[in-house]
Amino acid sequence: MDDKKTIIGGGFFRPEEKTFIDKVSDILLKAQTMYTPQLTDFLNLREQTILNNLINKYDDLFVHYFGGYDGAERVRGIIAPDYFVPKESDYGIAMYEIRYPEKFANLHHGQILGSLTGSGVERDRFGDIITDGENWQFFVFESMSDYIEDQVKKIGPYKIHLIAKSFNDLLLPKDESTDETITVQSLRLDTIISDVYDLSRQNAKALVEHGKVQINWVVNKNASSFITITDTLSTRGYGRIRINDIMGRSKNKKYLLSVNIIKK
Repeated sequence: MDDKKTIIGGGFFRPEEKTFIDKVSDILLKAQTMYTPQLTDFLNLREQTILNNLINKYDDLFVHYFGGYDGAERVRGIIAPDYFVPKESDYGIAMYEIRYPEKFANLHHGQILGSLTGSGVERDRFGDIITDGENWQFFVFESMSDYIEDQVKKIGPYKIHLIAKSFNDLLLPKDESTDETITVQSLRLDTIISDVYDLSRQNAKALVEHGKVQINWVVNKNASSFITITDTLSTRGYGRIRINDIMGRSKNKKYLLSVNIIKK
C-alpha cells in the first residue's frame, strides 16, 4: 500500500480521458467536502497517473493504493484525509484461484480476461490476473463474489471451478516481461509498435487502423496518437508494451524510452 505517489507523466491528458477525469474529480470533491474516505474502481497505471496529478491540488487529501498484493499493476485507490490509515479489508478486494483440467488445458491471460468480461463484469471491477506458470489467480470486487462464482463456469472450452482464497495464498507471479531501452524517431503509436516488433511503419499503421491496438485497454485507431509515460500498448498477436519512462533525446535526436515488453 502506497501513500501519495510521485507524479509522473506531467499534465498531459487525452480528450478521451475526460470521462475518467470528471469521475475522479467528483470523488475528490466528495472526499474533501464530506471529509470521509472514498474508494475507487480498479485503476490501470495510466489512471493512477491521472489521479496522482489531480490529487496534488488537494493539500488535505491523500491516495492509498492496493491491488491484492505488493507490486500489483491494477489497484483500487482510497482517497482520504491525512488522518486515515487503511487496512487491506477496506479495499473490498476478493481473490480467486482457477481450478481447471491441467492435463488437458493450457490457459492464458487473454482467455481468462475474455471469460470475465464476457460474464458481464466491467473491466474496472477486477484487477490483475496472475500466474506462476501453472496456476492462475485473479482479483475482483468483493461485492461481486457471488455473481462471479455463479456466472464464470468455463474459460474457453474448459469447465473450471473458482476457489476463494486469502491473500496469504498468493501465487508467486511469473514475470515473463523484459525491461529494455529503445530509441524511436517519434512518440507516435505506430512508430513505437514498428520499432519494438520490427515491423514496417506501413504494417504497424495497418494494425492500428484495423482496431488491433489498444492504448490503456481502449482500442485506438489513430496511428498518429502520441504515447506518454505509464501508457500500456496492447497489440493483438504481438504482445504488450508499457512505457516506463521517456528519458530525453539521444545525440541523433531520437527519443530514448525505457519500456517493459511482453511478447506473445
